[in-house]
Amino acid sequence: EKNYDIFWENEVKNFLKELGFSEVYNYSFIGEEDLKIFGYNKNEVLELENPLSKEFKYLRPSLIPNLLKDVKENFKYFGKVKIFELAKVFSKNKTKKETAIEEKRKLSGLIAQKDDNEENFYRLKGDIDSLFNKLGISDIWYDNYQQTPEESKLAVWNLDKSAEIKVGNEEIGFLGEVSSLILKNLGISGKAVLFDIDFEELIKLASEEQEYRPISQYPAAIRDLSVLTPAETKVVDVLNKINAIGGPLIRDIDLFDIYEGEELPGSKKNLAFHIVYQAKNRTLASEEIDKIQNKIIRELEKDPEWEVRK
Repeated sequence: EKNYDIFWENEVKNFLKELGFSEVYNYSFIGEEDLKIFGYNKNEVLELENPLSKEFKYLRPSLIPNLLKDVKENFKYFGKVKIFELAKVFSKNKTKKETAIEEKRKLSGLIAQKDDNEENFYRLKGDIDSLFNKLGISDIWYDNYQQTPEESKLAVWNLDKSAEIKVGNEEIGFLGEVSSLILKNLGISGKAVLFDIDFEELIKLASEEQEYRPISQYPAAIRDLSVLTPAETKVVDVLNKINAIGGPLIRDIDLFDIYEGEELPGSKKNLAFHIVYQAKNRTLASEEIDKIQNKIIRELEKDPEWEVRK
């Protein structure tokens, strides 16, 4: 099993490097100042009995603090930083009588830039989509961010531009722009977007996909669909409606873009989906796919606030 995990580690690391990320290796510790900046209480983290210094006083509960400190150092020499780390984080397991150390492998990465580049959020999202596709995980989508204190600190994120990364109904991580207050407190001038993924869940899902998904002898067909909705509309509501209308011939739906910009009318956002059609027992004709696609469009537009963009 260990060799199998190493295989997935190498797959992920090599692919991220192909996407232009550089791998970093940080110490497994954070200090007093980090607790204040990132909103951790001392009773949440594991304190070392004999730390080397106050900067190495606690075992890290997240990869994010040290990754952002890497950005500060790299900004001395570069205008843009694209890095990732795959390593263990540490937390308290209080299910036992005595507090025990719980270790978990996380995969975190970021794109940081000195000048304000709004496109980096979508670039990073595209990189995550590419990674999941590489691992054979297709049921990925992005939900409205909700705080999960034991996994991701609320203080880290700009809540207007953050999302939960989900596979099916399972939350696997977070994607978002880093809070400007965090960057200011770290002395970083610029913007950063980052992802934080539970690596153990990631390789579990990748392994299940490789092991259980049969290769269909009938080809799949992909059609794109863009829907203009109010900004407060939940992605899951649109996904559920498309699934319900399309029925069993829809094998998968991937959200590949969310766009909110000044040129859109009112407080609207545009959601773009890849819809994958495939039958288990036959090759689907174009006419049959067109019929389902048109039915989906008609049903979606029954909501007066939704508009399918041709």
